[in-house]
Amino acid sequence: MSEKKQQQPILEIRNLLIEFGHGRKKNKAVKGVNFDIYKGETFGLIGESGSGKTTVGRAIIGIQPISDGTVYFNGRVAHGKPPDLNKLNVKISHNIRIMRMNQKTTTNRLNEYLDEFKRTYHKYIDSKYYDLKTKQLKEYDDGVDRAIAEGVDLKSTNIISVKRDKNLNYVTESVKDNLKRLLKIIRIQEKTIQFVDSIAQNVEVDKKLRKAIIKYQDQTYKIVLQAKALENKIYENLELIKAIREAVLNSKYKSISKFFKDLGKLLELIVQDHKKISVLLDQARNMHYFNLDLSSTDRGRKTHIETIERRIISNTEKQKFELVAELEQMRELLQLPHIQKQVREVENYKIPNKKERHNLKQEMQMIFQDPASSLNDRMHVEGIIAEGLENFPHLFKSQEALQTYIEWSNHDKPESEWITAEDVKPKDVKKFLISQLLSSVGMLPEHLSRYPHEFSGGQRQRIGIARALVMKPSFIVADEPISALDVSIRAQVMNLLAKFQKELNLTYVFISHDLSVARFVSDRIGVIYRGDLVELADADELFSNPLHPYTKSLLSAIPLPDPEQEKSKTHFKYEPEKEHFDYITDFPKWTEIASGHHVYANDRELKIHQQNFKTK
Repeated sequence: MSEKKQQQPILEIRNLLIEFGHGRKKNKAVKGVNFDIYKGETFGLIGESGSGKTTVGRAIIGIQPISDGTVYFNGRVAHGKPPDLNKLNVKISHNIRIMRMNQKTTTNRLNEYLDEFKRTYHKYIDSKYYDLKTKQLKEYDDGVDRAIAEGVDLKSTNIISVKRDKNLNYVTESVKDNLKRLLKIIRIQEKTIQFVDSIAQNVEVDKKLRKAIIKYQDQTYKIVLQAKALENKIYENLELIKAIREAVLNSKYKSISKFFKDLGKLLELIVQDHKKISVLLDQARNMHYFNLDLSSTDRGRKTHIETIERRIISNTEKQKFELVAELEQMRELLQLPHIQKQVREVENYKIPNKKERHNLKQEMQMIFQDPASSLNDRMHVEGIIAEGLENFPHLFKSQEALQTYIEWSNHDKPESEWITAEDVKPKDVKKFLISQLLSSVGMLPEHLSRYPHEFSGGQRQRIGIARALVMKPSFIVADEPISALDVSIRAQVMNLLAKFQKELNLTYVFISHDLSVARFVSDRIGVIYRGDLVELADADELFSNPLHPYTKSLLSAIPLPDPEQEKSKTHFKYEPEKEHFDYITDFPKWTEIASGHHVYANDRELKIHQQNFKTK
C-alpha cells in the first residue's frame, strides 16, 4: 500500500453524492463516498443488494447522473463538478439560518414546559395554583389538598402528563434536527478546507486571499464545534429526563421531592446550554458573512463590496475600529480575482467538453451484470462488437491496426500473394479485429453472425467482455460479471479477466456481493453499506482484521466447505441501531486507522478498533 501512495491514482472519487427522486422524496443512494484507484490494480467494491455499489460503478463510467461530488480520471475532471466554495458556504449559511429559527421556536416550547413544570410543582408540593399570568400562588377554590405525600408510588398519580410531553417531544426533535444540521455544516466545512488545501498544488491563489479563507472557515468551524458540544449535552440531558419519566411509569420513583429535584436540575442545565447555543449561532452567522464575502463570484461580488462599505461606515460611527480594520482588509481582498474563477481556468478542474467526454467512453468501459439484458437481441454479435469501433474509427483505421492485419493476412503465404496497404479496406481490418478478439475470449468465428439469444449465459458474458475490450480501454468497471453464471463458468470468466489485465495493463473496479470471490481477484476491497463506504483495506488485511461490524457480518456469511463446521459456525448479526447508538451525538468519520486500512467510525468506535490493533 505504501508503494501505491507514492503513485498518482488513475481514478479519484471525491464526495460522491447520488440521489434519486425529487424534493422531499429524495433518497440518497450514495452518500459522500471517497476513494482512489491506482493503475493496474483490481479494486473490489462489495456490499449487499441495494447498498449502492452498482450506482457508484455507473457514476464512474458516466451513465449515472451525479448530484454532487467529482470523479477525476488521470488527474482531470471526468464526471461531476469540482467543489464550488460559494455554493458550499451558501449551504452552511442556510443551515445556520434554519438552526437559529429552530432556536427561537425551541425557546418558546421550553418556556411553556417550564411554566407547566412550575405549575405542577406548586400543585403537588404546595397544593397551590400557580397563575402563569400574574406569577402568583393561589389557594384552590374547592379546598382539596392536591399535595403528594412522600413514599407514594408516582405511577399512581397524574404527574406524567401527555399534554406536557408534546412540548418536551418538540424540544427533543428540534435538538435532533440541529445535530443533523451541525453534522452537515461540519462536513461541508471539512470539505471546504480540504479543497482550499488541495487547490494550492494546482492553482496560483493569492497568499493573503488563501490565508484569509482558511482563517475564517476555521473560525466558523470552531464555533460550530462548540455549538455541537452544547447540543450534545442538551440531547443527553433530554435522554435523562426521558429516563426519569420512564422510571416513574415503572414504579421506581416514590419520592415527589426527589422527582422534582432531579427533573428541575436537568431542565436548568438544558436552559443554560440552550441560551449559550443561541449566542454561538449569532457568532457563527456574523463570522460566516466573511466566508460568503471571500467566496463570492462575479455575480454577487459587487453586492458584497457594497455591504462591506455600509458596515465600515456603521462601525466607524460606533467606534468599533478593530472590526473596521478587518472590514477594510476584506474589501481589499475582494478586489482580487475570485478563487472559483482561478479554479475554472486550471486544466485539472475544467469540466470536460463534448469531445473529451466522447474520448472518455473509449478509455472507460463497463461489463454489465446481466449478460442477457445488456446485449441487443436484434443485433448479431459482429454488429454488437463493431458498434464501439464505428464510434471510434481510429481504432481500426490506424497504421498499427492496418499493419497487424497485413502481417496476419500474409502469414504462411508465398511472397507473390502478399497484400499491401493499398489492397486493404477499413472494413476488412475492423472484421479482423473483432474476429481476433472474439477468439481471445473463447468464441469461434462462426459466432459473428449469430444473435445473443442463441448463446448460453457464459457465452453472452464473453461477448460483453469482447465488446468492452475492443475499445482498448485502460479502465473497466466489472459489475458482478459472474453473478448470473453457473459455478463451472465463473472460473473461466475470472481467468479471462485476469489474463486481459496482464496483457493489456488494465485497471478494474470489480463489483460483487460475494466477498470470497472479491478476495480472489482484488488487491484492495471497499465495503459499502446503504450508500456509505464503511471500510477499505488490502484484501488480505480486510479478511484477517475486519473492523466495521457490517464487514464482520459479511465475512461470517461466507459458507464453509465443511458441513459440520458450517453448522457450528457463529454468524455475526449486524444491528446498526445497537452498534451505532451514539451516532446522533458522536458523528462518524472516515479515518485511516492503520496504513491503508480505513474505517467509517465515531470516536468511541475508533478507540475500540485501536485497542484491537494493539492486542494483535
